[in-house]
Amino acid sequence: MQLMNTMNKQHFLSACGILLLMVGWTMQGCKPSTTGELGDPFNKLEGMHGVWELNAFLQTDLQNPLREVRDLSELYIDGEVTPMQVTLNEDGRYEVLLEKGQNYFGDMGQWSLDDETHPSYIIFESQDVFGTPLDTLVYNLGSVVRPHESVLDVVLERSCGDLPLLSYTFSFTRQ
Repeated sequence: MQLMNTMNKQHFLSACGILLLMVGWTMQGCKPSTTGELGDPFNKLEGMHGVWELNAFLQTDLQNPLREVRDLSELYIDGEVTPMQVTLNEDGRYEVLLEKGQNYFGDMGQWSLDDETHPSYIIFESQDVFGTPLDTLVYNLGSVVRPHESVLDVVLERSCGDLPLLSYTFSFTRQ
């Protein structure tokens, strides 16, 4: 008798499972089909053009398991002088205006992205006033900036050999 009850329970559970699957498939067929377009992809370079003013400077300790972040904005921003400004021109030139703090970008030169469709890095090729190349600086992009957005994060990572030590995040707003 107990074997019969076990068999009936198994048949009942199997029938319920099949019924649920059939109801699920029926409901799936009732969904409206997706229509519309996502639109044209935006130009990543256009989003970068303009004058960017520093509004925060953060240091992250990459050796600390808690990834401690310190706000060191007062090294650049004091409320009296204009904070660092980086101008990214459409022709690929850039210029840095700085009254307070250390310049990690060079005074002027050429800028580019590592990949114009899916950028991860911004590259600054600093030059002197005569156009002589001085240094090539590669920084992580915090995020891709679209033309209508007003925040640009640039991240510089410092390491000792292969060991990452610190990262500096420069957070700019579009002017």
